[in-house]
Amino acid sequence: MKVLYFSDNISDHNRRFMEKISEAGLECWFLDPTTESLPQGWLPKAVHWVRTGKKMERGCLPSRFAEFLPAFRECVRKIGPDLIHAGPTPTAGYVTALSGFHPWLLGTWGWDVLYQPEQGPEWRQATEFAVTKADAVYVDCGAARDRVREFADFPDSRIVQFPMGIKRGVFGPDGDSPRPDEFAHEPGTYVILSTRSWEPLYAVDILLEAFRLAYSHNSSLRLVLLGSGSLDAQVREFVRDHNLDQVIHTPGRIGAGETAKWFRAADVYVSCAKTDGTSVSLLEAMATGLPVVVTDIPSNREWVTNGQNGWLAASGSPEEFGDRMLRAARLTKERRKAIAEQNQKLVADRADWDGNFPRLLKMYERLAAMPVVR
Repeated sequence: MKVLYFSDNISDHNRRFMEKISEAGLECWFLDPTTESLPQGWLPKAVHWVRTGKKMERGCLPSRFAEFLPAFRECVRKIGPDLIHAGPTPTAGYVTALSGFHPWLLGTWGWDVLYQPEQGPEWRQATEFAVTKADAVYVDCGAARDRVREFADFPDSRIVQFPMGIKRGVFGPDGDSPRPDEFAHEPGTYVILSTRSWEPLYAVDILLEAFRLAYSHNSSLRLVLLGSGSLDAQVREFVRDHNLDQVIHTPGRIGAGETAKWFRAADVYVSCAKTDGTSVSLLEAMATGLPVVVTDIPSNREWVTNGQNGWLAASGSPEEFGDRMLRAARLTKERRKAIAEQNQKLVADRADWDGNFPRLLKMYERLAAMPVVR
């Protein structure tokens, strides 16, 4: 089977999908018109990279991204795929829908159906059009599944659902931690870790203010902010203006293979994201055995029961997030151990990437049996 995998970014999520497609023995082609070049070693072995002269701006409006349609049709003609896997919804999914190709699977990302339709009529119309034209849909959580069904009456037989998940054995409490020159966990301190990008969607401003409030009540708290983003200047200004440079650590961007050791350096994981599908970083934290503090939204409630294996806080409320950080810091050793065991079991039972992925391959097989329309 020949699969054209069409997206608008070179995230680790895309790489992981294509890696599994290739491992299954399918011929996979990767198309991303927003990328001029690929990082060395990023493309999985045996996956073909589709180069096109037509380049698109990442983050542009659906109507602008739709200008890629003629070039997309030409790529499809040359490759002759048996199936197209396309997403996010209002960009790659939208163009695939416009092309009239069948069969194709819409690979949603969670936020693309939960958040982007609320950014204006154009985003909503593009999302609705893509959903209604898809032959099948992949979703990573029940919240995304419910939202898809607001746009089209999809039967269960045309939806495949499982979290993007993690590979067994990669994340856990045992293994390397950051070197002392990277980060030193001071005795008697309590480390809060965030791995989300410094972008408005992930509410890094709320996280910073929440930490400031919590730190004013408990000076043993420390915050580690991995990554960076468009709000870099605002983050550093906040840290400087509130004299928090000795207690907020910013290691910068790290490679995917380095993430696990930072979870092991932490005592709790936090995410203030305004919206989310099933967050892979949340699953990574839980697999490491960490208690978690996350936004009170439907997708997170599928994994976190407030006060049992972590805490939920209202979106946009630094007061609630700060309070939950303080509660996490007060956990007894016995309670932490119980939460660690519960979270590790949850992830092992429900988020095994290798165990869940065959569900998508079965949907591919069903779609490939449909007549191909180019």
